Amino acid sequence: MKLALSFVALGVSLTATAVAGAQPPDTPSSSYQYQPSTPLYLPEAEQRSWEQSHVAAPTKALELTVGSGYTQGFGSLQSGVGMPSVATPGIGVDVGVGYRMSPKAAVLVSGQYQELTAERASGARGLTGTLGLTYHLAPMQRVDPWVEVGTGYRLLWEDPVAGPNLLTHGFQLGRVRAGLDFRAGPNAAIGPMIGADANLFLFQDIPGVQTNIADPTVSTFVFAGLQGRFDAGGTSTGMSVGSTGTKTVAKQ
Repeated sequence: MKLALSFVALGVSLTATAVAGAQPPDTPSSSYQYQPSTPLYLPEAEQRSWEQSHVAAPTKALELTVGSGYTQGFGSLQSGVGMPSVATPGIGVDVGVGYRMSPKAAVLVSGQYQELTAERASGARGLTGTLGLTYHLAPMQRVDPWVEVGTGYRLLWEDPVAGPNLLTHGFQLGRVRAGLDFRAGPNAAIGPMIGADANLFLFQDIPGVQTNIADPTVSTFVFAGLQGRFDAGGTSTGMSVGSTGTKTVAKQ
Protein backbone atom coordinates (compact mmCIF):
# COMPACT_ATOMS: atom_id res chain seq x y z
CA MET A 1 0.00 0.00 0.00
CA LYS A 2 2.79 2.39 0.91
CA LEU A 3 4.55 1.51 -2.34
CA ALA A 4 1.41 2.34 -4.37
CA LEU A 5 1.02 5.67 -2.62
CA SER A 6 4.64 6.45 -3.36
CA PHE A 7 4.11 5.83 -7.09
CA VAL A 8 0.96 8.02 -7.06
CA ALA A 9 2.85 10.85 -5.36
CA LEU A 10 5.69 10.55 -7.88
CA GLY A 11 3.21 10.70 -10.80
CA VAL A 12 1.51 13.79 -9.44
CA SER A 13 4.89 15.45 -8.96
CA LEU A 14 6.01 14.66 -12.53
CA THR A 15 2.68 15.88 -13.99
CA ALA A 16 2.91 19.20 -12.13
CA THR A 17 6.46 19.68 -13.34
CA ALA A 18 5.46 19.01 -16.97
CA VAL A 19 2.52 21.42 -16.80
CA ALA A 20 4.72 24.12 -15.30
CA GLY A 21 7.32 23.60 -18.08
CA ALA A 22 4.65 23.96 -20.76
CA GLN A 23 3.65 27.44 -19.55
CA PRO A 24 5.35 30.32 -21.51
CA PRO A 25 7.64 32.34 -19.29
CA ASP A 26 6.51 35.77 -18.16
CA THR A 27 3.07 35.42 -19.74
CA PRO A 28 1.57 38.94 -19.79
CA SER A 29 -1.65 39.54 -17.95
CA SER A 30 -4.79 40.52 -19.79
CA SER A 31 -4.26 44.15 -18.80
CA TYR A 32 -0.71 44.29 -20.19
CA GLN A 33 -0.34 46.04 -23.57
CA TYR A 34 2.36 44.38 -25.63
CA GLN A 35 4.79 46.84 -27.23
CA PRO A 36 6.59 45.39 -30.24
CA SER A 37 10.24 46.18 -30.71
CA THR A 38 11.49 48.45 -33.49
CA PRO A 39 10.69 46.81 -36.87
CA LEU A 40 13.58 45.37 -38.83
CA TYR A 41 12.42 47.09 -42.06
CA LEU A 42 11.17 50.48 -43.15
CA PRO A 43 7.91 51.08 -45.03
CA GLU A 44 8.20 51.03 -48.81
CA ALA A 45 7.91 54.82 -49.10
CA GLU A 46 10.81 55.35 -46.67
CA GLN A 47 13.04 52.84 -48.45
CA ARG A 48 13.06 54.87 -51.68
CA SER A 49 15.99 57.15 -52.37
CA TRP A 50 15.40 60.82 -53.17
CA GLU A 51 15.51 60.29 -56.94
CA GLN A 52 12.98 57.43 -56.68
CA SER A 53 10.48 59.27 -54.49
CA HIS A 54 7.18 60.47 -55.86
CA VAL A 55 6.16 64.09 -56.37
CA ALA A 56 2.99 65.56 -57.84
CA ALA A 57 3.07 66.53 -61.53
CA PRO A 58 1.35 69.56 -63.10
CA THR A 59 -1.48 69.23 -65.58
CA LYS A 60 -3.59 71.82 -67.45
CA ALA A 61 -1.10 74.47 -66.35
CA LEU A 62 0.79 77.41 -67.83
CA GLU A 63 4.43 76.35 -68.30
CA LEU A 64 7.48 78.62 -68.51
CA THR A 65 11.04 77.57 -69.35
CA VAL A 66 14.30 79.50 -69.12
CA GLY A 67 17.67 78.12 -70.22
CA SER A 68 21.18 79.12 -71.15
CA GLY A 69 24.32 77.42 -72.42
CA TYR A 70 26.82 76.78 -75.18
CA THR A 71 25.83 76.87 -78.86
CA GLN A 72 27.72 76.33 -82.12
CA GLY A 73 26.89 76.01 -85.80
CA PHE A 74 28.11 73.34 -88.21
CA GLY A 75 27.68 72.67 -91.92
CA SER A 76 27.27 75.43 -94.52
CA LEU A 77 25.42 78.70 -94.53
CA GLN A 78 25.08 78.20 -98.28
CA SER A 79 26.99 76.27 -100.90
CA GLY A 80 30.68 77.14 -100.66
CA VAL A 81 30.33 79.11 -97.41
CA GLY A 82 31.02 76.99 -94.35
CA MET A 83 29.37 77.95 -91.09
CA PRO A 84 32.74 78.02 -89.21
CA SER A 85 33.89 80.78 -91.60
CA VAL A 86 30.83 82.87 -90.66
CA ALA A 87 30.35 82.35 -86.92
CA THR A 88 31.90 80.14 -84.25
CA PRO A 89 30.79 79.15 -80.70
CA GLY A 90 28.82 81.44 -78.48
CA ILE A 91 26.23 81.65 -75.72
CA GLY A 92 22.52 81.03 -76.18
CA VAL A 93 19.60 82.13 -73.97
CA ASP A 94 16.31 80.27 -74.39
CA VAL A 95 12.85 81.33 -73.13
CA GLY A 96 9.62 79.41 -73.69
CA VAL A 97 5.94 79.57 -72.76
CA GLY A 98 3.40 76.84 -73.26
CA TYR A 99 0.59 74.66 -71.96
CA ARG A 100 1.12 71.51 -69.89
CA MET A 101 -1.75 69.42 -71.26
CA SER A 102 -1.08 66.43 -69.00
CA PRO A 103 1.65 65.23 -66.64
CA LYS A 104 3.46 63.70 -69.63
CA ALA A 105 2.86 66.16 -72.49
CA ALA A 106 3.22 69.90 -73.10
CA VAL A 107 3.16 72.16 -76.15
CA LEU A 108 5.64 75.04 -76.05
CA VAL A 109 6.56 78.12 -78.11
CA SER A 110 10.18 79.09 -77.45
CA GLY A 111 12.72 81.58 -78.69
CA GLN A 112 16.49 81.42 -78.41
CA TYR A 113 18.93 84.31 -78.78
CA GLN A 114 22.57 83.53 -79.58
CA GLU A 115 25.56 85.80 -79.23
CA LEU A 116 28.17 84.20 -81.52
CA THR A 117 31.81 84.81 -82.32
CA ALA A 118 31.94 86.47 -85.74
CA GLU A 119 34.59 85.34 -88.23
CA ARG A 120 34.02 87.61 -91.21
CA ALA A 121 32.25 90.56 -89.52
CA SER A 122 32.51 92.62 -86.36
CA GLY A 123 29.58 90.78 -84.77
CA ALA A 124 27.23 87.84 -85.29
CA ARG A 125 23.92 87.05 -83.59
CA GLY A 126 21.25 84.44 -84.06
CA LEU A 127 17.58 84.07 -83.21
CA THR A 128 15.17 81.15 -83.47
CA GLY A 129 11.45 80.74 -82.93
CA THR A 130 10.25 77.17 -82.41
CA LEU A 131 6.96 75.38 -81.80
CA GLY A 132 7.67 72.15 -79.93
CA LEU A 133 6.05 69.21 -78.19
CA THR A 134 7.64 67.97 -74.95
CA TYR A 135 7.14 64.44 -73.60
CA HIS A 136 8.05 63.54 -70.00
CA LEU A 137 9.05 59.94 -69.34
CA ALA A 138 8.68 59.96 -65.53
CA PRO A 139 6.62 63.04 -64.58
CA MET A 140 5.93 61.88 -61.02
CA GLN A 141 9.54 61.09 -60.13
CA ARG A 142 12.13 63.46 -58.68
CA VAL A 143 14.35 62.82 -61.73
CA ASP A 144 12.24 63.16 -64.87
CA PRO A 145 13.83 62.51 -68.30
CA TRP A 146 12.19 64.35 -71.19
CA VAL A 147 12.44 64.72 -74.96
CA GLU A 148 11.18 67.46 -77.27
CA VAL A 149 10.66 67.74 -81.02
CA GLY A 150 9.78 70.92 -82.87
CA THR A 151 10.11 73.10 -85.95
CA GLY A 152 10.39 76.83 -86.57
CA TYR A 153 12.42 79.63 -88.14
CA ARG A 154 16.06 80.76 -87.78
CA LEU A 155 17.75 84.13 -88.39
CA LEU A 156 21.45 85.06 -88.45
CA TRP A 157 22.68 88.67 -88.36
CA GLU A 158 26.19 89.78 -89.32
CA ASP A 159 27.48 93.26 -88.55
CA PRO A 160 30.25 94.01 -91.08
CA VAL A 161 33.16 96.29 -90.30
CA ALA A 162 31.90 98.57 -93.07
CA GLY A 163 28.60 98.63 -94.91
CA PRO A 164 25.04 97.52 -94.06
CA ASN A 165 24.10 94.58 -91.85
CA LEU A 166 23.48 91.24 -93.54
CA LEU A 167 20.52 89.12 -92.43
CA THR A 168 20.39 85.47 -93.50
CA HIS A 169 17.22 83.53 -92.61
CA GLY A 170 15.23 80.43 -93.40
CA PHE A 171 13.40 77.46 -91.95
CA GLN A 172 14.33 75.45 -88.91
CA LEU A 173 13.33 72.14 -90.47
CA GLY A 174 13.43 70.29 -87.18
CA ARG A 175 14.78 70.49 -83.66
CA VAL A 176 15.35 67.70 -81.13
CA ARG A 177 16.21 68.30 -77.50
CA ALA A 178 16.52 66.06 -74.46
CA GLY A 179 17.20 66.62 -70.80
CA LEU A 180 16.67 65.73 -67.17
CA ASP A 181 14.39 67.64 -64.81
CA PHE A 182 15.54 67.49 -61.18
CA ARG A 183 12.26 68.38 -59.52
CA ALA A 184 12.34 70.51 -56.40
CA GLY A 185 8.55 70.30 -56.10
CA PRO A 186 5.32 69.93 -58.12
CA ASN A 187 5.82 73.20 -60.02
CA ALA A 188 9.58 73.75 -60.33
CA ALA A 189 12.50 71.84 -61.84
CA ILE A 190 15.99 72.47 -63.17
CA GLY A 191 18.43 70.28 -65.04
CA PRO A 192 20.81 69.75 -67.97
CA MET A 193 19.66 69.90 -71.59
CA ILE A 194 21.21 69.13 -74.98
CA GLY A 195 19.80 69.63 -78.45
CA ALA A 196 20.42 70.12 -82.15
CA ASP A 197 18.45 71.41 -85.13
CA ALA A 198 18.54 71.28 -88.93
CA ASN A 199 18.23 74.57 -90.83
CA LEU A 200 17.76 75.60 -94.44
CA PHE A 201 18.69 79.26 -95.03
CA LEU A 202 16.77 80.56 -98.07
CA PHE A 203 17.04 84.37 -97.98
CA GLN A 204 19.62 87.12 -97.47
CA ASP A 205 18.66 90.72 -96.79
CA ILE A 206 20.39 94.04 -96.58
CA PRO A 207 18.28 97.10 -95.72
CA GLY A 208 15.77 97.56 -98.54
CA VAL A 209 16.93 94.56 -100.60
CA GLN A 210 16.05 90.85 -100.30
CA THR A 211 17.66 88.12 -102.37
CA ASN A 212 17.04 84.40 -102.60
CA ILE A 213 19.91 82.01 -101.92
CA ALA A 214 20.32 80.11 -105.19
CA ASP A 215 22.05 77.06 -103.73
CA PRO A 216 20.84 76.54 -100.14
CA THR A 217 22.29 73.74 -98.02
CA VAL A 218 21.35 72.24 -94.66
CA SER A 219 23.23 73.41 -91.58
CA THR A 220 22.89 72.60 -87.90
CA PHE A 221 23.32 74.29 -84.54
CA VAL A 222 23.96 72.34 -81.35
CA PHE A 223 23.13 73.50 -77.83
CA ALA A 224 24.07 72.28 -74.34
CA GLY A 225 23.22 73.95 -71.05
CA LEU A 226 20.83 74.20 -68.12
CA GLN A 227 17.09 74.80 -68.16
CA GLY A 228 14.57 75.70 -65.47
CA ARG A 229 10.90 74.72 -65.79
CA PHE A 230 8.07 76.42 -63.88
CA ASP A 231 4.32 75.70 -63.90
CA ALA A 232 1.47 77.88 -62.69
CA GLY A 233 -2.26 77.32 -62.35
CA GLY A 234 -4.03 74.13 -63.35
CA THR A 235 -3.97 71.10 -61.07
CA SER A 236 -1.35 68.64 -59.87
CA THR A 237 -1.47 64.88 -60.02
CA GLY A 238 0.25 62.88 -57.30
CA MET A 239 0.93 59.26 -56.42
CA SER A 240 -0.61 57.44 -53.47
CA VAL A 241 0.83 54.09 -52.34
CA GLY A 242 -1.60 51.76 -50.59
CA SER A 243 -1.74 48.10 -49.62
CA THR A 244 -3.16 47.19 -53.01
CA GLY A 245 -0.61 49.16 -55.05
CA THR A 246 -0.04 52.60 -56.53
CA LYS A 247 -2.81 54.82 -57.81
CA THR A 248 -3.07 58.31 -59.26
CA VAL A 249 -4.68 61.03 -57.18
CA ALA A 250 -5.64 64.45 -58.56
CA LYS A 251 -5.14 67.50 -56.34
CA GLN A 252 -6.09 71.13 -56.76
